[in-house]
Amino acid sequence: MVRRPCRTITALVLVLFAGLTATADAGGDSPAGPPARPRVCLVLSGGGALGLAHVGVLQVLEELHVPVDCIAGTSMGAIVGGLYAAGYSADELTSISLGMDWREMLRDAPDRRDLPYRRKVDDLTYLTRWELGFSGGKLRLPSGLVPGQKLQTALRILALRAADVDDFDRLPVPFRAVATDIGTGETVVLGHGDLAEALRASMAVPGLFSPVEVDGRLLVDGGVVANLPVETARAMGAGVVIAVDLGDPLSSLGRPESIAGILSRTSGFLSRLNVEKSLADVDILLHPSLGGLKLLDFHAAPEILSQGAAAARAQQDALRRLAVDDAEWQRYLGRQRRETPSFEIKAVTIDPGPGLASSVVARSVHSRPGRPLDVEVLQADLKRLHDLGEFETVDFRLIPLGDGWTLAITGHAKSWGPNYLRFGLGLASDLEGESRFNSLAAFTMTRLNRVGAELKVAAQVGESPLLSAELYQPLGPSRVPFVAVGLAGSQTKTQLLVDGESLQYRFGEQRVGLDLGLSLGRYGEVRVGARRDATTGRASPGGGSHPKFDRVDAGVHLDVTIDQIDSVNFPRNGLLAFARYYDALPGLGSDDEYRRLDIQTVAAESIGRHSLVGLLTCTSALGGTLPPTERFYLGGLFNLSGLPPGEVSGSYGGVAALLYLYRLGRLPNFGEGIYLGASAEAGNAWERPSDASLSDLRYSFSLLVGADTFIGPVYLGQGFSSGGKDSFYLLVGRNF
Repeated sequence: MVRRPCRTITALVLVLFAGLTATADAGGDSPAGPPARPRVCLVLSGGGALGLAHVGVLQVLEELHVPVDCIAGTSMGAIVGGLYAAGYSADELTSISLGMDWREMLRDAPDRRDLPYRRKVDDLTYLTRWELGFSGGKLRLPSGLVPGQKLQTALRILALRAADVDDFDRLPVPFRAVATDIGTGETVVLGHGDLAEALRASMAVPGLFSPVEVDGRLLVDGGVVANLPVETARAMGAGVVIAVDLGDPLSSLGRPESIAGILSRTSGFLSRLNVEKSLADVDILLHPSLGGLKLLDFHAAPEILSQGAAAARAQQDALRRLAVDDAEWQRYLGRQRRETPSFEIKAVTIDPGPGLASSVVARSVHSRPGRPLDVEVLQADLKRLHDLGEFETVDFRLIPLGDGWTLAITGHAKSWGPNYLRFGLGLASDLEGESRFNSLAAFTMTRLNRVGAELKVAAQVGESPLLSAELYQPLGPSRVPFVAVGLAGSQTKTQLLVDGESLQYRFGEQRVGLDLGLSLGRYGEVRVGARRDATTGRASPGGGSHPKFDRVDAGVHLDVTIDQIDSVNFPRNGLLAFARYYDALPGLGSDDEYRRLDIQTVAAESIGRHSLVGLLTCTSALGGTLPPTERFYLGGLFNLSGLPPGEVSGSYGGVAALLYLYRLGRLPNFGEGIYLGASAEAGNAWERPSDASLSDLRYSFSLLVGADTFIGPVYLGQGFSSGGKDSFYLLVGRNF
């Protein structure tokens, strides 16, 4: 009973085996089926602006119906390849490449007019724009010239097509981005996680962009170790590798002719050697002809795209062998193409990082739950948050929440903060032996509490020594009302007319003040407060034989500041206005009773390279006279340019100037611009209001060359004044 079923099964197996054998033997006489299509992997190298050539290559691959089954990319190659893998077509990538302001991506500094006024205060002195960090007893530098805020935001928005994918094998086209671990020098292949973060890490050019932390590793540009990641493509199962190499072979490079050329060649040696080793494992090599174009030549995007397409067409015979028929091509497009989905936002969270309450920055976010994600609103939110000056970068993520999403916005505090140092130089010379020099340093401690209190200490050495400190305390998360307590000690030199003789006096002053104010956001602030000054004045030299000035000045003031100017060095657009009313009151301990009104304005408008800047400064004692230490002084560049500083003084006066600037161009490497200019000025000073008369005005004009350098504005010019006086000027530091 048991053997019979076994014999039957054995017989059936023998019959089946015989049938299979017969079928196999007969196969040689039947037509062969189509061979399996090899897995085609595209390898895209880094190259900055030159990486836009990859888009041209993709255009030709689509024209030839060559499907791409996987992509490995480095740096700009990772961005182009990653977006194609996420579902963008070659035509869409072309529109993005030609429509994006790539140079703006490299300029993270916001428009000065958009900064909160508190972040502009240091600009109103002669401090440079460069900022160092200081903590733990050490100076700290930013980790890159460009934090990468604009690039990061652009990549985040573009990568929304893959917001629901954290495994890059699940993208429409499997993808890998290559980066470098800056701590170990190891190659890091990114195949999962956040696509935008992977793209940003892969092109974090050391020294240019800040590194990106991914899974606890600090990553920089993958081009350092694997600029043409062929090995990564093979690991993805590539049967055929199409590689686009944007670099020049070492054998084609000429002899470097400068130190810069030698350093550049040295830094690129290892990367290029790695590329040339990888070329041996490439099946089809595309090498666009990009001679003469450089890494930052994004303005040449149309030419770069066309050269990429030309390189692919030069290899079209080899590429056609990988093409598929129309039906298969349409099935491929059905898998590869993907639209950006709609994201229903169920919650919005804001994390400003340690030391700052989320309620402080929440008012800058207009994205709201209960509606689909609005990309334009989100972009504006990120810009407003970054413009606060509190963060190195501001990022966002979409996190699944039930049948919707949480919009999580994160502000990353400056890695070199929260304490900052800025320095500045002030130099004035008439080129005839008279000169003045000051050096200023400002130390700012931020995030002292959850609503953003700050302590600012400034020290100046030189002709006018100064030491000051101000504690600035917002009164609540809105940071609109605030209180400020200030202390200062200073010394200045002033020419005074004593018994008909002009004498130089050195005044020492100690000041204490308390202000209440309202922040007007990016527009300025209003302050009302009280101050007390103790002043001593001695003639120098020979102080013993001349009158001494020992006095106390105490009173109340009202300050209004409007700051909407784009630059305090060489303004092109906007308005800067300051008005102060001061009332010295004996009831508060003042030796003198007087009132004073000061107004200063700078207004600029530009067309192309041409700028007109209007300057106005005036002072009034409001019916009385001012003490000797409080007088209004004229003289100096743009302040009756032909007269030396302090030549004219009084209790009433003013000067108006119209300045024309022509921007010649940019300064290479160490500055922003260089200018030619001329000014026309009119003004005077009087002791009593009855003395003031338009017929008594003095007139001046000046000719100058100016440069906006890394140490601040530099002016070289000559001023001429009515009466035949003239003055030469060499100035470093802000002059208006």
